[in-house]
Amino acid sequence: MAEFPFVSDVKVPTKDNELSLAEMSEALPDTATIMTRVGECWWHLIYAARGGNWGLADYYLRRVVKLENTLVTLRPKHRERMARFQRQAVPPVLAAMEAQDLEALEAAFQAATDMANSLHGESGYSYIRWELPGEPPKGLHLGAMEPAADAPSGNGQVGRQ
Repeated sequence: MAEFPFVSDVKVPTKDNELSLAEMSEALPDTATIMTRVGECWWHLIYAARGGNWGLADYYLRRVVKLENTLVTLRPKHRERMARFQRQAVPPVLAAMEAQDLEALEAAFQAATDMANSLHGESGYSYIRWELPGEPPKGLHLGAMEPAADAPSGNGQVGRQ
C-alpha cells in the first residue's frame, strides 16, 4: 500500500458507521468459517434428498457452490483445487439430483466427500476429514413437500441459471 497511501485513508460509509478497506477485509469470513458452512450445507443436502425433499437438497447444493465460489474469491490460493472439485465432483451430484435418483446421489455424494477430503490433504490440511453426521440436521422439514400453489416461479436449479 506504500505506492497508494491514500487507499489506507478511504472510508466506506455504511448504515451504522464508516469502515476502512482494511476493516472491511478483516470482517470477511476466513477459510475455516466458509468451509464450516459448506460442511453444514453438504450435511443438509444429503438428508433432505434422503427424506425426499429434492427442492431443499437443490437449495443446499446451490449454497455449497456459492460458498465455494466465495472462498476462491477471498482466498485465491484454493482456486485450482476448488475448480477441480466443481468440475469433477459436482456434476455427478447435480445429475443425480436432477434425476431424483437417490442411489446415484449417495454414490456421487460419497465420491465428492472423498475427493474433498483428499483435497484437504493437498492443501496441507490432511488432519481435516469431513464425515457425514449420523443424525439428520434438526430444525428443518426434510421430507417430501407439495409445491405451494402461490410459490414464485423460477427454476432454482444449479447450472440452469
